[in-house]
Amino acid sequence: MKVNDIIHGFKLIKTDHVPEVASDTFEFRHVKSGARLLYLKNKDDNKVFSIAFRTPPTDDTGVPHIIEHSTLCGSRKFPLKEPFVELVKGSLNTFLNAMTYPDKTIYPVASCNDKDFHNLMDVYLDAVFYPVMLENPEILMQEGWHYEIEKQDEPLKYSGVVYNEMKGALSSPEDLLANEIMRALYPDTTYSKESGGNPAAIPSLTYEQFKEFHRKYYSPANSYIYLYGDMDIEEQLKFIDEEYLSNFDIVDVDSTIEEQKAFNEIKRVVADYPIGEAETTEAKTFLSYSVVAGDTDEVEDLLAMSLLEEALLKNHASPLRMALIESGIGQDVSSSFEGAMLQPFFSIEMNGSEPQHADKFVDIIRTTLAKLVKEGIDRNLLEGTLNRMEFRLRESDFGTAPKGLIYNLTLMNSWLYDRDPLIMLRYEDLLVSLREKLSTRYYEDLIQTKLLDNKFGALVVLKPSVTMAAENTKKMEEQLAKVKSGMTPEEIQGLIDAAAKLKKRQQTPDSPEALATIPLLKISDINPKARVFPLEEKEIDGVKVLFSDVDTKGIVYYSVYFDMDVIPQELVPYAFLFNDLMGRVDTKSNDYVELSKKMTFYTGGMGGDIDVFPISGKPDEFRPMFRLTSKVFYRNLPIAVELMNEVINETIFENDTRLKELIVQSKVGMEMEMLNSSVSVARSRLASFISKDGVFEEMGELSLYPILKDLADNFDERFEDFKSKLQQIKKLLFSSKRLTIGVTMPKADYGMFEKEIKVLIEALKANKEADRAASCSYDLPVENHQEALLSSSQVQYVGKGANLIKLGYDVPGYLRVMEVMLKYEYFWIKIRVQGGAYGAMTSINSNGNVMFLSYRDPKLKETLQVFDETADFLKNFDADEREMTKYIIGTISNADMPLTPKMMGSFAQSLYFRKYSQEQRQKVRDEILSTTPEDIRKLAPAIEAAMKADNICIFGNETVLEENKAVFDIMTRVMD
Repeated sequence: MKVNDIIHGFKLIKTDHVPEVASDTFEFRHVKSGARLLYLKNKDDNKVFSIAFRTPPTDDTGVPHIIEHSTLCGSRKFPLKEPFVELVKGSLNTFLNAMTYPDKTIYPVASCNDKDFHNLMDVYLDAVFYPVMLENPEILMQEGWHYEIEKQDEPLKYSGVVYNEMKGALSSPEDLLANEIMRALYPDTTYSKESGGNPAAIPSLTYEQFKEFHRKYYSPANSYIYLYGDMDIEEQLKFIDEEYLSNFDIVDVDSTIEEQKAFNEIKRVVADYPIGEAETTEAKTFLSYSVVAGDTDEVEDLLAMSLLEEALLKNHASPLRMALIESGIGQDVSSSFEGAMLQPFFSIEMNGSEPQHADKFVDIIRTTLAKLVKEGIDRNLLEGTLNRMEFRLRESDFGTAPKGLIYNLTLMNSWLYDRDPLIMLRYEDLLVSLREKLSTRYYEDLIQTKLLDNKFGALVVLKPSVTMAAENTKKMEEQLAKVKSGMTPEEIQGLIDAAAKLKKRQQTPDSPEALATIPLLKISDINPKARVFPLEEKEIDGVKVLFSDVDTKGIVYYSVYFDMDVIPQELVPYAFLFNDLMGRVDTKSNDYVELSKKMTFYTGGMGGDIDVFPISGKPDEFRPMFRLTSKVFYRNLPIAVELMNEVINETIFENDTRLKELIVQSKVGMEMEMLNSSVSVARSRLASFISKDGVFEEMGELSLYPILKDLADNFDERFEDFKSKLQQIKKLLFSSKRLTIGVTMPKADYGMFEKEIKVLIEALKANKEADRAASCSYDLPVENHQEALLSSSQVQYVGKGANLIKLGYDVPGYLRVMEVMLKYEYFWIKIRVQGGAYGAMTSINSNGNVMFLSYRDPKLKETLQVFDETADFLKNFDADEREMTKYIIGTISNADMPLTPKMMGSFAQSLYFRKYSQEQRQKVRDEILSTTPEDIRKLAPAIEAAMKADNICIFGNETVLEENKAVFDIMTRVMD
């Protein structure tokens, strides 16, 4: 292909090579429709397709978000209600989703299977260009909002998937703060609007506005098509042209993102956020100082600002973070540099403060920055941060997300604004330049111009209010009552009929003909063999080593695990705190600041966790392990091992000021987790009603909060006792006799690791007191409960479950098929589509725990009823061969997700500790691949018994939970 060639309607504009992502690049423009297309050619078989549109909102109705949901509810070629769900159930996708941003909407898919990739691309293209939603207003009702009413004398209610999703999202003060910052910084542009939708504004969206937004922005001329991976590009261009783009002509789409005019002075905004009526308002104010710090064109400055944000605020040695914490005006500091927009901004936030500290907050920031400009930033800190940034860029470890997807999202940060899309992917020259600038005053000058001299910013004060939630509810109820009072009985009946019609549509199954339009792979397309996670048991100086031979491209991933059954039960909660403190407090050789600098300078990261490994098939057996993990380039392995040795053997707990800071920060972090990850809180609590590993793990979750809060509130009184507990844990834990090492790297380089790790092993062998420590027995009663977790959340997270093995049932492979079936069939229809929740899920593990959970759910009793009736659904389940094939493929898709080298090693180690053999995994896979409708029906008694066990945990709105208190035997307020 040559520049200016026209290939299947696409004119090749430019070719290039980007070594940073190992790709040849081809930029095209579709001649007839005006669509842009960028292809990154490489050898990655995890292929990615996406189509994005610039979608700037002009109000808070959430129309971009609602359309993102609605386009995937049927289209011209695929006229069923939920093509998206059918794809999730029955494709080998490695990614399948859609995302709404403040100024764009993206529809990405990925798959390693060529046929599957083509099918996914076809469904998504048809969805965005020919959605059924343009002819069917019930889709807006379902996905956006509608009046919910069944009888004339009932009050009106709002419902809808996005409506309830955003009620949940905007229960988080962090999300509300982000909204206030955007409104303050960009008052005259699209960024001042909530693209996801504000529940107060969503019901003002009309069907005509909904259709008009799609007509205006979902044009090929406003699209950005992206292809990545190893594929026949001419074949893909031919398909996209003939099936879609050739049907459109170029039109003028005004989707320009306008720039916000700079301010002459820092703005000041004060706003409220809701907390529970019984909560204290003390130390719950958020303060933020944000400035617009550049343009998306200024690539080097943007990367440098990201570096500065990390160096000044993210590290334990960060001077601005330290100054703010040490001031005592707040409990924790966070920061962000938001580059995914036309005018990026830099934000510093303090949690756990008071409104009267706002001016001091700004003064500390400005004084500290001015001092750094005058005296210079510590070059070791800057260079270390640059090293860590380089490590992340070269590692390219994005977890389960395909690399090609992350590259897509990255390049959209320039492409969307009509800039060169590749500038965001190139980093080699930038790293060289930024390293050279360490010897200049570039970074100090950047602070001066972008942060100190810059008046284009805002101070936002977000205060807690104990009355705001009730006031908002009352206001909404009054608004709905006013709407209803202004309606005639005939008009009310019209709403009842519309709601009934919607429910009927939701309950009516798609026809076999409609379902058959979704392309489906065959079971023969699936590898019958379970994936092998490479693991070889080795030994170094008497210590077991779990070695995974994986190509890690010059990086060593290693973990040290210590069996922690020597920790007495009364110290277990403190062991979770001990783990959090490791590497963040002083050692005999370095204070925490110097230690942090060295970790940043020489490693890609060092951290820890407590892993509670449930033993496969044994519901009340588990192996708790204390883990420290590091990742490092080969050249820095000796220093990294020395640092880990220092953390393990030289940590001291004498710096009471530092310990208090960390405990307060942990408390604040847990409070934020309760609001941001409420479903995880409910899941963990529910697991503690089901199995002993759940009871043990819960000691480090919500049950830890009262201990943390007491420590934070009374630290001076508790310090000596707390220090004694930490010292006792350290003396007991670190023995070479209880050590297992996990390492992931190529076999050819293993000798290097073997040589260096001996330093740590030899040091541990000197810990004779730990060697003599005896194992403890734990008294972990598993008790049945129905618990309500009361909070200020506007929605619920409903959980119910049990352990099947303890109830006398097996855990066959077809339980995994049931998991997919419930999530995307029964729960999807009953809880999401009909109930209005954002979603529902199942959690199943090999030791027999089965849990059902709903997410951002407006209901409570109704969801429990759905869970209770799951067995009836299973008893009556039937499916033809095509339907069963679909569920099986969807199950295998989850099991066969591509993994990074680090994840390969981690999974192998987890399987070893859980005693989950390759033979067991193959048996489960065989059972999945051979699942029949009869197998699914046979699960009904087990699920019925699990629901009758009546283990319940619901995290939700305190008023709703109080109204349903008859359901519960425990009512727990999660925060004071």
